[in-house]
Amino acid sequence: MAIVVALDEKSKRSERVVNFSIEEAKLRKEKLYFLHSLFGGDKTTQKEIDAGEELLNWAEEMAKNAGVECEKKLLVRGKEPAEDIVEFANEIKASLIIIGVRKRRPAGKVIFGSVAQDVILNSNQPVICVK
Repeated sequence: MAIVVALDEKSKRSERVVNFSIEEAKLRKEKLYFLHSLFGGDKTTQKEIDAGEELLNWAEEMAKNAGVECEKKLLVRGKEPAEDIVEFANEIKASLIIIGVRKRRPAGKVIFGSVAQDVILNSNQPVICVK
């Protein structure tokens, strides 16, 4: 089995997500899949791709330094991030999804949406949210 860890940007929250996922993987004796999803095409810049790769390399290094097996996946499949995360978790038959959340006002969720909310509502796996 494996744990999917969705990351959006390098931040203190992402550091907490990665550290939590490493501890969870150790407890469950499972492999981690670090994901970063970008839509692709004209909706994605090279700068965003480079930042995504840097983020995944950083997470992979933390996990490997902790002795946890992991893979990194930069998903550029023409899908919105939440859909991509849920689909990937189903494809690999993940046991769990771990995702970071941040506090937003209700109007912010309506205007910008919430990847975490969509993952929670559409996932077949349990979802752990790290604040």
